[in-house]
Amino acid sequence: MEELTAIRHYLHRHPEVSQHEYKTQEYLLGLLEKLDADSIQKTANTGILVTFKGQLPGKNILLRADIDALPIQETITTVYKSVTDGVSHKCGHDGHSTILYGVAKHFSANRPQQGSVYLLFQPAEENGWGARNVVADGFLNKLDIDFVFALHNLPGFPMHTIVCKTGSFTSSVVSLAAFFKGYTAHAAEPWNGRNPAAAMSRYMVRALELNNEDKPAYVTVTPVHTQMGEKAYGISAGEGEVHLTVRADSNERLDSAIEQLKQFATQEAEKELLDVSFKLIEPFESNQNNADAVAIINKAAISNNVVYEDIKEGFRFGEDFGIFTNIWPGAMFGVGSGKDCYPLHHPAYDYPDEITDTGIKMFVQIQKEAQEA
Repeated sequence: MEELTAIRHYLHRHPEVSQHEYKTQEYLLGLLEKLDADSIQKTANTGILVTFKGQLPGKNILLRADIDALPIQETITTVYKSVTDGVSHKCGHDGHSTILYGVAKHFSANRPQQGSVYLLFQPAEENGWGARNVVADGFLNKLDIDFVFALHNLPGFPMHTIVCKTGSFTSSVVSLAAFFKGYTAHAAEPWNGRNPAAAMSRYMVRALELNNEDKPAYVTVTPVHTQMGEKAYGISAGEGEVHLTVRADSNERLDSAIEQLKQFATQEAEKELLDVSFKLIEPFESNQNNADAVAIINKAAISNNVVYEDIKEGFRFGEDFGIFTNIWPGAMFGVGSGKDCYPLHHPAYDYPDEITDTGIKMFVQIQKEAQEA
């Protein structure tokens, strides 16, 4: 644990944002290349895929950890605080990476008895493109994967508690930007132009009416940014944009909400003789936990003598591991970080080193339990 804690602290001191994890990749490769792995490959530009082949045929398991940090100025004052201004590990991915390295050390010394283990150090989880880029690389399609698993540290739950559920574990999320385009006029004669203000206002009101907090079938629409015209007080604005973040419990419900929002924007633009275009930003698919995979996690928790909590509702945040669980059977679970700690993405949040061993033991036991599934 002393070595693992030192690794986690190094990663914390040297954070890199999504799709720029070059030094993180270099550091992890330096550690992994000292181990007895069957193969080590770069993937998705800044990620790493490590393979440990089993002694006998069996279920092949992919275990994933994310490695990217966030554009947040942290406020902790520990000796391992971030040395990069405005960037920090406020989601605990430094801990996830350390856990997966610990798993790599284990399988280097103790080859799986059955089935192969693939360890994915995945970049760019925070912007939703990491898992997509890994899949696009095509490496995983060449592997006979039976199950995929990932974990996330979870503030608000007792330390070491394993948190999971079948079905929607994290939300399906995307940001929808609508761009309204008309043309400018003199502010004294706005009727000579095409000002988007009325269309944008009506669109925003209609968008918020889509909010549905029924459980478990929810849709949440959150306005995050608007912009219109310039600070030029003699000019009637000619264009503007509205950015909404939309989340739902399933991919299907999210897709339906996005289509409705596009219809609303188009209808309101037509009333004002405006053009409208759209852009989807940072898409996350809902993490759909497979029942057999959840049962494996439950058995692993029992074998490790840790508390297992079957939650009733999934989490509202997005997690791009949903890309994998929509392709292969699998599940994501949480490891409690403590009931009284700061929440994820808070400037003062710091992953607790105490749960690293719990994460390693869970992943190792999951590989064993999966052979019986």
